Amino acid sequence: MDQKEIYELLAEKLGAAALGFNDEGVEAYADVEPGGIAEACTFLRDDERLAFDQLMCLSGIDWDGYDENGKGKSVKILGYTDEGQPEVSDRVGEGDFGVVYSLYSHSLRHKFTLRVRTPRATATVPTVSKIWTTAAWHEREAWDLLGIKFEGHADLRRILLEEHWVGHPLRKDYQMPAMWDNVPLNGQAYNENPFPKPEPTPDQPTGDDPAEG
Repeated sequence: MDQKEIYELLAEKLGAAALGFNDEGVEAYADVEPGGIAEACTFLRDDERLAFDQLMCLSGIDWDGYDENGKGKSVKILGYTDEGQPEVSDRVGEGDFGVVYSLYSHSLRHKFTLRVRTPRATATVPTVSKIWTTAAWHEREAWDLLGIKFEGHADLRRILLEEHWVGHPLRKDYQMPAMWDNVPLNGQAYNENPFPKPEPTPDQPTGDDPAEG
């Protein structure tokens, strides 16, 4: 079954919560209302015509830097100064967050991609960890790095960073702190040679020069 046919079955099930299908880019995807994602995933898993038994990947997206039509605009991503100090700015990110679900059916050997969009100010999406248990790990990563909350997740904790870390580093307006737990977080100064000068060596003894044989 091709992806457009899969979407038509899904749209029949979800009604207004199915927002459309796009197959013009690198990978086709279906947009779904966040409130309908659990119903959509349950249907895609359980319907025998679809049988999506695997969540291959769940990825968070920060749409900061894109307008309402999806056209990119210039956004400076903060990093480090030439001296290796964390950059600071009063810029506040704009644009929604999103979650992409990449599904696969082992029995029917077809793929499908779902996408939801959530306002930046709330950034909350229902969990699908009760549908595919592997989602529990993916959702923790999206929470840790982007700050997207997954409502109903049984154990939504950070998975890579310490629990008391401030902020979410994959947000495009994230600013690295200069210190953390009394450890400086400086980067390598770009305007300096990163390699140390070689130590002077004593003159080689006579006969050690390869040219002398």
